[in-house]
Amino acid sequence: MTFFLSDLHGDLRRARLTRRGATHDPKDVPRGLHKEYPRMQQFVLPRTELQTPLSQALRHRRSFLELRNEGPLSTDDLGAVFSGLRRHDGSVRRRYPSGGALFPIETYIVSRGIEGAGSGVFHYHPTEHALERLWDVPTDFSMSDLVRAPEAPAASSIVLFTSVWERSSAKYGDFAYMLALLEAGHLSENILLAASACEIGARPVIGFSDEVALSLLDIDERLEQPVLSIILCRGEDTRSSLQEVHD
Repeated sequence: MTFFLSDLHGDLRRARLTRRGATHDPKDVPRGLHKEYPRMQQFVLPRTELQTPLSQALRHRRSFLELRNEGPLSTDDLGAVFSGLRRHDGSVRRRYPSGGALFPIETYIVSRGIEGAGSGVFHYHPTEHALERLWDVPTDFSMSDLVRAPEAPAASSIVLFTSVWERSSAKYGDFAYMLALLEAGHLSENILLAASACEIGARPVIGFSDEVALSLLDIDERLEQPVLSIILCRGEDTRSSLQEVHD
């Protein structure tokens, strides 16, 4: 298995030099694209600029917490948590790196309830810094159906990152796979640190159901696939971890 992974890594790295599978001249590939749902209800999030020192957020950053659901997150909470995902004003670039500024990763949130927006499935619009409400979650849906983690029942919301492969593969070919996964990691860390600063529990989980995710988001897996999830929850343990700093 180790040799398989090393061969796969080397193969993808070499593909970067040959652009194997690329379909466009690099100069013809559009940058800064993202999905948008103009017919759906939009909830603009506050443009919160976090004031917590980075050293404090890093010191108290934890993924393994005993999360307890103490009510829904608000649009203010999500405005802060998603502050690191926004697009820079007047630019195609955003607050995280992306290979060629092509941004294949899309952000969705599945929530049992957001103060000011309700429950449902939402898409994050990085230009408007807004949530687009897509549709209701099924009446029999449970967070445990989506994420295989002991914290799932306590989740207030679950963030889902998907990759629209063609945005990067048009320029980079097969190497786009590595670039997309790296980008998902950059987005994830921005969310995790912002959540820590806001005293919101957050845990990334790769063990999710692809079938449930595809169904909830209503996406064609030949074009777009889920790659990472993050559990979000406002819980007692998260607040207590920062209490010593506030006191």
